[in-house]
Amino acid sequence: MRFKEYPEIVVDVIPKLYEDHIKVFITHLYGMEEKVDRLPKQFCKMYTTQPLANQLLGYLSSRGAKISLQDFHIVKEAEPFQLRLSDGKRLELMLCAGNELGNSLMLLIRKLQGGRLLYYYSAVQQDDLCRLMGNVTYQEWIAQGVDELYLNLKAADQPFKHVDFEEVARIISDCAASAGGTYVLKLPLFGYEYLLTRLARTLTLYGHIKLMSSYLHSYCCLGADLGHFEQDGYAVTVQIEASNSWPLPLNELLWSPMPNRMNLMQLCSLLRPVYINGIVDFHATGNVPAVPQYLKRFRTRYSPKASAAPAADHSNVPETQLIQWPSAENIAETQTQQENTAARKDSHKIIKQRKLQFVDFDEDDD
Repeated sequence: MRFKEYPEIVVDVIPKLYEDHIKVFITHLYGMEEKVDRLPKQFCKMYTTQPLANQLLGYLSSRGAKISLQDFHIVKEAEPFQLRLSDGKRLELMLCAGNELGNSLMLLIRKLQGGRLLYYYSAVQQDDLCRLMGNVTYQEWIAQGVDELYLNLKAADQPFKHVDFEEVARIISDCAASAGGTYVLKLPLFGYEYLLTRLARTLTLYGHIKLMSSYLHSYCCLGADLGHFEQDGYAVTVQIEASNSWPLPLNELLWSPMPNRMNLMQLCSLLRPVYINGIVDFHATGNVPAVPQYLKRFRTRYSPKASAAPAADHSNVPETQLIQWPSAENIAETQTQQENTAARKDSHKIIKQRKLQFVDFDEDDD
């Protein structure tokens, strides 16, 4: 996608036509195979971290692309840098990783003077936001909030399910047992590295997973530790291969690079944006994804009365996952009841003195 105010900044897509003023920011590679079905003759300058640059360079080179490290502008994770636009304006940006592998980045943009962030962009699942909260620079950047938060809302309406990686490991182990030995698990080349890292650390699959050929090379580009994968003394029961077709449906793996409901709520509650927007693909046509009501409630200028959603919006949401907020009418009614109760407690009995009248009776004169 690209930002309306700064159209020369393009995120997570490689333009098919070269333009020297275009700056491409790569925050993740999930789904990149479909995005580069036709390779450009010359690549626009791409801004990303070293691990993602290594992965993308290796993949594009295997496709026969004319590309080198000179086509990348390498930035360090969680370290601000300046960007000069073609009109002479300057912005300050920062790429921050949402997990230990560094393959799911978030893009932060603000003016050089600091202050509230102009844009905050997050397109994939951020599994470990806690690691960022220990970064003083990141805390300073988000302290004053965000004007516009861009999120991937494709899975926003799906109910949240906690991912037990031991359970996923048992599912794959059962497939291996049914196969009578070694089970070949086919996955997309990019996006599922975090899942494999967690599976390799489970009691069920520790030492039993072997990364094959192109998947091994791509995973090693991230600089990740291979110590939990294939080990001496452990039989290889699961082989990981890159493929565009998956015998085991990916939804049975429970985890996905697509941001889930809880991850979206975490980001919105942390950042308290003025506006929340759905990410629109660079060449996509159609309507902009609608922002769910449960996310709108985290906006700084949210008004329950003005933004009240119809009950039908929550028809497919479990009651345990709905956040109940009091309406303005209920608040006013509650306050009135409390005031009346307090008034009754503080009231005192006032006895009005009756005026006495003396009446003369004629009978007394007789």
